[in-house]
This record gives sequence, C-alpha cells and structure tokens, in this order.
Amino acid sequence: MKSVTFSEIVRIRERPFFLARQGTWRQLLPWALTLLFGLPLLVGALHFIDPDTPLAFIVLPALAGALLPAAMMGPGRFEMNTRFDARHMLATLDEALVSLGYRRTVSDPDRLSYFRPRPWLSARDGSIVVEVSPHALQVEGPVGSLRLLQQRIAC
Repeated sequence: MKSVTFSEIVRIRERPFFLARQGTWRQLLPWALTLLFGLPLLVGALHFIDPDTPLAFIVLPALAGALLPAAMMGPGRFEMNTRFDARHMLATLDEALVSLGYRRTVSDPDRLSYFRPRPWLSARDGSIVVEVSPHALQVEGPVGSLRLLQQRIAC
C-alpha cells in the first residue's frame, strides 16, 4: 500500500442523519433507551464503588461518554489518492467495507453506494458513498465507520 495515501477525515458541515429529519424515532430509540436506563445504572455503580467521590466527577464524564456515539455518526469525508488508476483500489475497498458489514447498493461507474442493514436504520442512514476519479477515491459516510475503514485498508 505504499502507492496509496489517505487524507485526514474531514467533517462535513451538515447535520447528522438523526438530526436532519423529524421522523427519526427508530434511530433515536436505542440510544435514548441506553441513556435512560444505562446512565443511571453506571452512575449508581460508580457511586457505590466510591461514595466519597463528588457526583459531578461521575455524572459529567458519563454524559460526555454518552454523547460520543452521536459525534461518531456525524458525516465525514476522506480521500484515497493513488499513483495509478483508482479503479484498481475498488476491490480492496469493497472487501474492507464487506468486512465492516456493508453491502453495495448502487453500482455506477463513477459512484458506488454502500449501506449497513440494521432494523433501526433506513437505507440512507449510515450509508457510505464512494466517488471515483482517475487517481482518487473520495469516501463519504459516518466518521466512526470511516476511521474503521481507513484502519482496515491500511493493514
């Protein structure tokens, strides 16, 4: 992979998919239930372990950790630049995305689309779009998935 370079993941200035539309209860339900039941259990367990710790030292990091998945689902973009034709990298990219649980949906010569089948996600939510140019692949999708994808391809 010496002839392939990755750009940094850049956040796209648009709202994450779960904030963009009103009818997103299916996406928010698992996260909201986890916050509703898991966060008080975590705070209670940590307070039980050390009752002398101020509650602010327990609650604030727990809230910050609960918001982390929302930040990882925000949209981002990175580029894979090559010295040769970028279409030669499509097989490697496809293999890495399949290992992450994605399936290819649209196969246009210059634009590929992948989605991860989950019951709480619609077809567009969490999808990855790949734009093909002569010496680069521009990959767009959730930031967390893009980081995992870069790690899989770089190995």
